[in-house]
Amino acid sequence: MGFGTIEGLDGEKNKALRSWYWYDWANQAFALTVLTVLVPQLLSSMFELSTGGGADVGSLKITGDTFYAIVLGSASLFVAIVSPVLGAIADRMPIKKNILWVYTIVGVLFTAMMGVAPHLDVGSGYRFLAFCLVIGNIGFAGGNVIYYAFMPNLADRGSMDHVSSWGYAYGFAGGSLILIVHLLVGLTGFFGVSTPWSPWVLSFIFVTSAMWWLGFGMQLFRHTPEPDIPNPKEYGSAMEAVKDGIREVRKTFGEIRKFKILAIYLASYLLFFDGINTIGGMASAFGDSVLRLNPTMNFVLLLMVNITAVPMTVIGGKLANRFGTKRVLGWSLGVYSIVAILAVGFAPLELGDDHERYDFQYDFEEDVSWVYGGPRDFEEDVGGYKLSVLYDKENSVKGWVSKTGEGDQSFRDEFFEFMIVSSTDSNRWTEDDVVREYLTPEQASGLVSKMGEASDHRFSFSFRGGDQDGMRSVGDEHPTIIEGELADWWPNLLRDNVWKPLNFGVSLQWIMLGMMVGIVMGTAGAQARSLFTMLTPSSRSTEFFGFFGFIGKAAAVFGPIVYAISAATMGSRMAVASIVVVILIGWSLFIFIDVEEGVRVARQEDIDAGFISEEE
Repeated sequence: MGFGTIEGLDGEKNKALRSWYWYDWANQAFALTVLTVLVPQLLSSMFELSTGGGADVGSLKITGDTFYAIVLGSASLFVAIVSPVLGAIADRMPIKKNILWVYTIVGVLFTAMMGVAPHLDVGSGYRFLAFCLVIGNIGFAGGNVIYYAFMPNLADRGSMDHVSSWGYAYGFAGGSLILIVHLLVGLTGFFGVSTPWSPWVLSFIFVTSAMWWLGFGMQLFRHTPEPDIPNPKEYGSAMEAVKDGIREVRKTFGEIRKFKILAIYLASYLLFFDGINTIGGMASAFGDSVLRLNPTMNFVLLLMVNITAVPMTVIGGKLANRFGTKRVLGWSLGVYSIVAILAVGFAPLELGDDHERYDFQYDFEEDVSWVYGGPRDFEEDVGGYKLSVLYDKENSVKGWVSKTGEGDQSFRDEFFEFMIVSSTDSNRWTEDDVVREYLTPEQASGLVSKMGEASDHRFSFSFRGGDQDGMRSVGDEHPTIIEGELADWWPNLLRDNVWKPLNFGVSLQWIMLGMMVGIVMGTAGAQARSLFTMLTPSSRSTEFFGFFGFIGKAAAVFGPIVYAISAATMGSRMAVASIVVVILIGWSLFIFIDVEEGVRVARQEDIDAGFISEEE
């Protein structure tokens, strides 16, 4: 007996069940490292570095998190369209594993190809990364639709909470393990071979995520059998199969009254999953673009979230067995709503005299002479200021300021004479662009004067030591300046009355959110999947899971696009606030979901189809 097996099930069936779990373990390398942790902040950061903090499209402001939301929504559109038709076909032909294999290979290949993006200039890099994300996510999300459809054939309906919860637990465990490896490699620069989070380290992370997905996913293809088809069909051509699939989809829509409880649940799922999906998908990009979190903090936090989710998912399954799947799912949605409300109120504490939190930090050093912007030979009684940047981002101004993006134009005009020694004509930063790493006392005085005159930018400066000790400035668009948007009263209220008195910085706020999400994340997903399985006829599992996938992917399209529109028109915090409303509307439909009646209708459908007998 292994983790997640079912007592009383024979050895071969438990082996098939464990192999199904391993696919969750496998593709979480993409779901966690790639889709949740790395790509959102990398794509957001590359976009903002390329555009100088964002791009204006008409009256709309497209920031890094907004751009990522658009890409994420686009990535789900294809799956939303084809899932119901493929599901209907797969219920009439024994081809579930074949379809899953195609989706897996597509996902694996384009995940590995993402490793090219860090080696391109930021303008080309973010576009190539976005393209690979769209195609890679088609492989991941489309594969999950088919993967879920195996569930009703792995155990009886009474075991669905157990199966779904353990599947999620395997996934969180696998995703956490590979994320630990990636975190160690990233922080150490592959244990000293490269620099931390260098392009080659990022390439390693993408390629190993793809290898993890393919390698561990093979267990399902080897040991989990193709589900039985009660009355299999044969088609003369692919087009004939597609036409038949479309007819079956129309037929299912026509039978919506017959499956009334399931239809209400799907409507509810569309809404609450929209909220859950958007919280998970946008968290990293929101942290990077709006809160300016340390990129390493995102890795550590999301690792902690998933480690917390492993036992809590299993506990959630046990609670569902005791209190009911619908009730436990409702509790989880309540926690998610609280999380979204708090996230709107997250705010970096004002920088004040905390020198290390400023973007550009100048520290006075004695006995240094100056040439080409840096020290050469030591001379008596000569001092100057050495530049450091926040989070050591590429150890340079180049990691923060766009070379040509319109958003940073005013900053470049005002400050680059003090920050750049020489620059090439290239639109991208190169090794030939020389950063001024040290300032003479005269140059430091000139920069301080300019700091007092120009504030139309998104950065901050601080001097420590020497004649300029304590001189600081913060740009009007810096993340600590929260004003001008509809929801800004809430983070300012919390910062003044909660975060600041408790000295609760944005990193601690982020950890608090992560722990709350970790407690319910697996439970919400597992019980949502389990409840759907209970309400679904086993004889039409793939077709109905195709609709489940359609609803999930419709939410995955709808949620990020709504976020993008809200963020572009009303600000990122209002975009998060909209999530609360959506979750609560979906949760309110629970009062119309009679689980016992839904299970009865699904069972009768299986009897009518000859899938089970009256006695079973």
